[in-house]
Amino acid sequence: MNKRMIFIMLTMMLAVACTKKDEASFTNSLTFGTGVNASNFTLTGTSNSFQSGTTIYFRLESESDMAGSTVKISFINNSTGVETFYERPATQDYGHIMISNFNGLNAGTYTATGILVTGNKIVANALITIIPASL
Repeated sequence: MNKRMIFIMLTMMLAVACTKKDEASFTNSLTFGTGVNASNFTLTGTSNSFQSGTTIYFRLESESDMAGSTVKISFINNSTGVETFYERPATQDYGHIMISNFNGLNAGTYTATGILVTGNKIVANALITIIPASL
């Protein structure tokens, strides 16, 4: 199964798992990992340090309902100030969790910010380090 199909399946499962009545059980957080456990919407291989060239998964959890907003993950390189960002459209009009992946960050340390594009609401921040790939 390709990554796109896995992502679509995870997103569909998320739609069932995150109903509007669950609001009290969510917090604002941004975490990174090397994979996804689809049975409970958690990341596997969680870390804040990854080798360049690898696919990195993120999980943005919002205390308040995301209300169908596109999610933007902004990465500011702490040495150069250059911003790289990835946007992921919502697949439903409610929910508290977005799980997706990205790759392509250059080696460096970044301040990552999870943002709900609707309302430009900052949900959570985290540090992430990309280390050069071994030769």
